[in-house]
Amino acid sequence: MLELRASKSTIIMAQLGAVWAVGAITLPLVWRFLPVAATGGGESGVVLLALLGTVLVLAHLTVVITATRRASALGATVAGRVLWALLVLGAGTAGWALGWAATDVAGLGVSRSGLLSSLLGGIPFVLAAGMSLRGRLLGLTALGLSVVLIGAGVVVLRQESPDEFEARLATAGVRRETTYVVAVPGYRPNGGRDYGRGLGDGGFLPGNPDAIPPDRHIAIVAYDRLMVGEKMCGQPTALDSRLTWGSCTAEPGGLVYRNNEIVHGYQVPVGRRYVTVVGTPSVDHDLLRAAALSLHLATARELGAGHGQTGDHYAAKIPGYAGQPTGIPAGMLYLPSDRTGIGAQSVAIHLYVTYEDGEDVCFRAVECTPDGAGLTYVRHEDTHGYMTRRGEVNVQVLGGLRAGGTTLRQATLNARPVTEEELRRVLPPLQPRHTVDRLRRWLRTF
Repeated sequence: MLELRASKSTIIMAQLGAVWAVGAITLPLVWRFLPVAATGGGESGVVLLALLGTVLVLAHLTVVITATRRASALGATVAGRVLWALLVLGAGTAGWALGWAATDVAGLGVSRSGLLSSLLGGIPFVLAAGMSLRGRLLGLTALGLSVVLIGAGVVVLRQESPDEFEARLATAGVRRETTYVVAVPGYRPNGGRDYGRGLGDGGFLPGNPDAIPPDRHIAIVAYDRLMVGEKMCGQPTALDSRLTWGSCTAEPGGLVYRNNEIVHGYQVPVGRRYVTVVGTPSVDHDLLRAAALSLHLATARELGAGHGQTGDHYAAKIPGYAGQPTGIPAGMLYLPSDRTGIGAQSVAIHLYVTYEDGEDVCFRAVECTPDGAGLTYVRHEDTHGYMTRRGEVNVQVLGGLRAGGTTLRQATLNARPVTEEELRRVLPPLQPRHTVDRLRRWLRTF
């Protein structure tokens, strides 16, 4: 009885040793010669070497199971032995590849050490063969070890290495030192990255769309070309204007009021030109009519310093509005004098973080005063908000003139550096470079 047990133990050891050689010797050799095959024969050379390696390994395993058939539950028949060889080759190769990738990701350097590759490379094949050994204890032990190793490999592959994280930062152009986040009550991130729970690192708009005031501006532009055959209420239509479609109404005094879903206003003949007075839907109709009746060539005062009259700039008297010249197309743009009727800009909030040690936050500011708690209140022509110094960076939260000062102040105090976990969540993944990268991305979906 002891001799029989010793004989079976010897057969088992012989089988496992021969199987171990597949992963310890054969596969590393094939892997080493793949670059040579690629250089010599290209893709066809790699395929040929892979097929040759597969045939040799299958032949080797077939010989092994034939000589040690008594040790395996699949060794009694020819079909069973062929199945055994295929299962050991398939499962062992999959485990070998998983272990290779996992140890490289973990930075263990197994693939760079010939000794470690030889010692550990055969383990997946031994475990694959061990699951079919006669005796429930041996099979269950091999199965349990396989499950543990596969689970560990999956956990490692799902994790993101420091090098991969730094590459994601570089690809996205993110500097952790100047990336701050804040949540503004009643607002949602709009621009920059959305970290969830209202946290953002760029622009913010009110969460309720009804809280965004309508945009109110008026543009005055002169045109000297007409659309052929196009008329509205008997009046020719200027080419390239914003009043070329929609409805029209002939009004007393020869004016033609034009209206569409985007803008409304007038097209007024002045000499050989047609001057359009165009307003956004929220601009009062009577205000546009009064502007159309007061058209004139813009004066030097209306144009402002640095702008000369070329005959292209027409102006009008529009109470409550201030005009400024525009370049393309040449004309005048009128915005509400109090700078609060500029749509989303008047309530938008922006978080800025800069590295400039000597930055003058008061440059071109209308108002710039200390406000306690290390804060400085800054007001510009269209924005206002607060700035504070945090270590080596300046943190500013600026908003439109309709954004509440208390909200801006508290947001400046609440702004904090982004955490690594938050960045990992929002940064786009790297594009996969090879099969291991695709496998890792797939595993992270679970």
